[in-house]
Amino acid sequence: MNQRLNSNPGSPMTNMNTPSARGLFAKYPISLDIVIFLTALFVVLSANLGFFQQALNIYSFKDNAAFIISLGGVLLGLTWLIFQLLSYRRSYRFVLIFMVIIAAICAYFTDTYGTIFDRNMLINGLQTDQSEARDLLAPSFIIRVLLLGIVPAVILYKIQTPIQSFKKALIHKTVTILMALALVAVCILPFGDQYASFFRQHKQVRYYTNPITPVYSAIKLGQVYYKDLTRPTSIVQHASDAVKTPTADHKPKLMVLVVGETARADHISLNGYPRETMPLLAKQPDVYSYQQAFSCGTSTAYSVPCMFSYLGQKDYNMDEADYQENVIDTLSRLGVKVVWRDNNSSSKGVADRVTYEDFKTPGLNPDCEGECRDVGMLTGFDKLVSAQSPQPAKQSADTLIVLHQMGNHGPAYYKRYPKAFEKFKPVCMSNELSKCDAASLINGYDNALLYTDFFLNSTIETLKKYQDRYDVVMVYMSDHGESLGENNIYLHGLPYKVAPEAQKHVPLIIWSPAGNHVDTASIKAQLNQPVTHDYITPTLLKFFNIQTQAVAGKPTFFDTQ
Repeated sequence: MNQRLNSNPGSPMTNMNTPSARGLFAKYPISLDIVIFLTALFVVLSANLGFFQQALNIYSFKDNAAFIISLGGVLLGLTWLIFQLLSYRRSYRFVLIFMVIIAAICAYFTDTYGTIFDRNMLINGLQTDQSEARDLLAPSFIIRVLLLGIVPAVILYKIQTPIQSFKKALIHKTVTILMALALVAVCILPFGDQYASFFRQHKQVRYYTNPITPVYSAIKLGQVYYKDLTRPTSIVQHASDAVKTPTADHKPKLMVLVVGETARADHISLNGYPRETMPLLAKQPDVYSYQQAFSCGTSTAYSVPCMFSYLGQKDYNMDEADYQENVIDTLSRLGVKVVWRDNNSSSKGVADRVTYEDFKTPGLNPDCEGECRDVGMLTGFDKLVSAQSPQPAKQSADTLIVLHQMGNHGPAYYKRYPKAFEKFKPVCMSNELSKCDAASLINGYDNALLYTDFFLNSTIETLKKYQDRYDVVMVYMSDHGESLGENNIYLHGLPYKVAPEAQKHVPLIIWSPAGNHVDTASIKAQLNQPVTHDYITPTLLKFFNIQTQAVAGKPTFFDTQ
């Protein structure tokens, strides 16, 4: 062993006289197996508070202390096993440093916001713009990553491990892998019945493991991007049989579809919420609020493309959405003038083939004070509506304008509205939501809804000017909801099957004045019935008098006359 150490120029024994080898770790090298185990133990203890909190929400420690401790042992065994399988003589530093830093970063968001880093959350994170990313950063984030990520990483970088022969290293690797498996088995066996129940009824808890879940999700995301590189180059067309039925006795159609952001149905006063979060809409005639509307997903990146997909929630595939024709494409192809105005991060690929206008900057949006406001998307509306169809041969004046809100995008709810809308006080002025009391957090969120009320009311007032020339209607539906600290969960993006209703139950509000050839009775009949994002595509086609077998028999928000 000594000969091998001395013959290797990079070993600590041959570098004892160099400045880089004078530290404690160079003088006393540590076995690689011990380094891996200690790193796994450190990560389990420092980066899995969210996991243990979720477990304690289900099992009280007083009555289930042994089981909770065994859960920690299982997590340690699995983490140790994964680190062992990935760490080898030449790769262990990179692997362990990467794991420690990723665990520190992800644990901050899990502990602070209840975030789960599944594949959809990673995609959502990659599509977040700089402004949204800044809202998520805080001094505590920097401190935590520094102390629990960077400092341990530096220590791991400086640690020296003796180099073993291939045979000896293989034996050690095999033994430690068996030890990790044995630890898992020893922890599970005494509680077999309880673990069977735990794995069957509380699958969501596993999403809180760090860094196992983020790394696994990153691998799955890599598979997605590989598929993206090898995907078809042509768009898969839907509704190829679609035809537009002439309506000579009707006025042209004009719909404004507002894609909301992070609004939850139970905070809408039109739905019975005791606070007046929608006072202006409450005074508007012909406004209808659906009580049981539900989203396709729990994140913008997933829900927005799903909203306009022909596949519906059941068959929707996020990996294929970018090269699937959506209902926006069909409308445009059949002569409906389609314009997408965006004050959010993007259309998530939905508007790639129609007119797209970015209102996130003062270049187009005249209402920017720190951040650009949603109401700025109503600028130049008359010119927008009066312009001819992009397909002159059809001479269709039918128009769909999609307005993608910034809405209630968290965590900095206090930034989502002008100061004049700060009705509910005091307000949480931090993006570290867990440090705010529940009342101030909800106050900020509800103030942002007040501004959405103003924006939607302004949209209706704008549309009223065109009632004599168009059949007008406004549809507002949020992309997903939001958790506001219930069960220590914040923001959104949890896997749909385990997400709380607050992240899926969304507002759907329709303004439909008399004389626009929309059947009011059909709206009223559904106000207390379950409706979903799946209704959007057939509703758009029905409103614009387009028939296709692709939506035959599918439900809509309303019937037309």
